[in-house]
Amino acid sequence: MHYHLISRCVRRSWLCGRDPHTGRNYDYRKTWVKDRLFHLAQYFAVAVEAYTILDNHFHLIIYYDPKESQRWDDHELVSRWTEAFPPKTRLKNPEDLEALKQLQRDQLLAQPNRLRDIRKTLGSVSYFMKYLKQPIAWRANQEDKCKGHFFEKRFYSGALLSEEHVIAAMAYVDLNPVRAKIARRIQQCRDSSIFDRLSKCANTPERLKEAVEPLVSGINTESRQINISLQAYVEYLTLLTEPPTELTDKQEAWIKRVSSLRKRRRAYGPADKIKEWMTKRGWKRMGNALAQ
Repeated sequence: MHYHLISRCVRRSWLCGRDPHTGRNYDYRKTWVKDRLFHLAQYFAVAVEAYTILDNHFHLIIYYDPKESQRWDDHELVSRWTEAFPPKTRLKNPEDLEALKQLQRDQLLAQPNRLRDIRKTLGSVSYFMKYLKQPIAWRANQEDKCKGHFFEKRFYSGALLSEEHVIAAMAYVDLNPVRAKIARRIQQCRDSSIFDRLSKCANTPERLKEAVEPLVSGINTESRQINISLQAYVEYLTLLTEPPTELTDKQEAWIKRVSSLRKRRRAYGPADKIKEWMTKRGWKRMGNALAQ
């Protein structure tokens, strides 16, 4: 299932950009977040479909399979773990570090209870977000010479129950810099997935016809519910930034779907899928919101 995730900084903390209170520019911290995101997503049971990093919060669209980590055998499990969280050491020789990782893997394979905990961790979105934000918060607090929470303790999570809503959520995330007036066109949306997709390589006609794949993934994504070419996706984004004078019914529906992401809900999708999703969780609907 796909999810839209948002995590914000607390107090007046600024993740990136220029802090209006101190005048300091923290733009370089965006690299911290992106590097950590792309590192962890290789080993957790998630695939990153879209992201954007703004001044005091970031957005993610991920595909998550809660059963994926149960399919990994113990050897793959401990291999993922030691790569995601390599042993802390001052060893600089790559061969020495690899030998230390192998020793750690051998030790973990002899601990069934520990393996169970690791499987649970690598198969959890909550733990993924925890270990994504934890080192960022620590580094930021070290720089700012303060203690306490840097990010809000809990992150927002909205389930995306149809392909149309997944694509709309990706567009919503990619165009955050435009809404924040940081950029005017999609080609200027730095620190976002669309910028990565457009600058990754020359976008030849053949390249534009290719499907939009996850930016980084730790799972088999064959069952993910999204099928759109990069060219079609760019056309959707352009429609939102440069709308024509007259819109077709299909275009109006698309813009309305993207705009609906501004309201925080537990799930987005057709009414029948939302009802089925709520029933499985024992929730009831209250107005336009979902309540437990």
